[in-house]
Amino acid sequence: MIARFSSSPWSAFARLATLSMAVQSALTLLLMLVSPAGAVAQGRVTVRSGDALSLLAERFGVSVADLRAWNELEGDQIQVGQELVVVEAAGADSAAAGSEDASATGGPVYEVSAGDNLSSIAQRFEVSIDDILGWNDGLRADAIRVGQRLVIGTPRHRVEHRVRSGESLSRIAARYEVSVRDLRRWNRALGRRMLRADETIVLWSERPESRSESVGVPHGGRLIHGERLPRHAGYVIRDRDSAYGTRETNDAIVEAFDAVVASHRRAPKLRVHDLSAQRGGRMSGHRSHQNGRDADISYFHRRGCPADGCGFRRLTPNDLDAERTWTLLHAWLAKDQAHAIFIDYSLQRPLYQEARRQGATREELHRWFQFPRGVGFPLGVIRHFPQHRDHLHVRFRCAEGDDECR
Repeated sequence: MIARFSSSPWSAFARLATLSMAVQSALTLLLMLVSPAGAVAQGRVTVRSGDALSLLAERFGVSVADLRAWNELEGDQIQVGQELVVVEAAGADSAAAGSEDASATGGPVYEVSAGDNLSSIAQRFEVSIDDILGWNDGLRADAIRVGQRLVIGTPRHRVEHRVRSGESLSRIAARYEVSVRDLRRWNRALGRRMLRADETIVLWSERPESRSESVGVPHGGRLIHGERLPRHAGYVIRDRDSAYGTRETNDAIVEAFDAVVASHRRAPKLRVHDLSAQRGGRMSGHRSHQNGRDADISYFHRRGCPADGCGFRRLTPNDLDAERTWTLLHAWLAKDQAHAIFIDYSLQRPLYQEARRQGATREELHRWFQFPRGVGFPLGVIRHFPQHRDHLHVRFRCAEGDDECR
């Protein structure tokens, strides 16, 4: 049988062009559904009211950058009713289900042989048993079997991260340089629900918990990888460009205000003035505040605090709300986080009395307070410094690992 073609060469050319376009479209769709790393398509999702790229990324355990790439988006704008391609890594289902080679690091895989145990495998690769347990989610030290595949990767340390108000899995994943999918895999109780403030999630990360570093002395130093103090329900930040500290400084401030909010539900906000500049160094109006360990914070007043926080106002002992202020100070003192807390000597008496009322021991009072031994007495974490009747100045200790901090 002889096929019949149109006598017009242009008609044949048009058929070929149409076929070429169809093939190209199919290839484009295939490339959108398969990632370079051998991923497979999870499918398409229709954008609903309230959706955002960051929320979709967290829901499916991918990154915003991936969503942009898979859908050829230039920015973060998406429209209700728009269809988006979402890709899932090959093998992710088995990892989420706790498969044999589900790992924390994606490192090289070792297959267990007869006679192996975790101790012998750890010795062979010059790692610790804890490393192997961290790299292989759900692995039990006393239950490995021949043929089981174990990931032997770059050592990661175990982190217990306490979730702060407003934090998302994607933000936590970015901080520790892990994936949202791994966070969910390591914390199966999360399911697909949203995070709750103050809950603890477990993860393994190569990144140190703190990359910030305090260098030198407070009156002649600098700050490396300074982190901005996060917002909090208990305080107002005067100038966010002057609110940088080490990770440890910020954590100590946040945890102390967590204690205040938990104990005093109706407490007014305080004003947090300067910590340090992003890179530390000299700051206008201050001799210290140069290496991320100093913070100026207002006192709680008995009355007259506006909605934007108790301001810097010179107080008498009767003006000071000693109970709430002591809750803040005690959070730092009980954990030995403060190197010094500068407070006018006249305001130390009501704080000393409140500390006694709340059960501070004689030894603690002696160690924490300069009062009642006089303005010139050189000891006590809480000590006098001129011009500190309107605010307190807390200086935190050097963090472990900050070798150049003085």
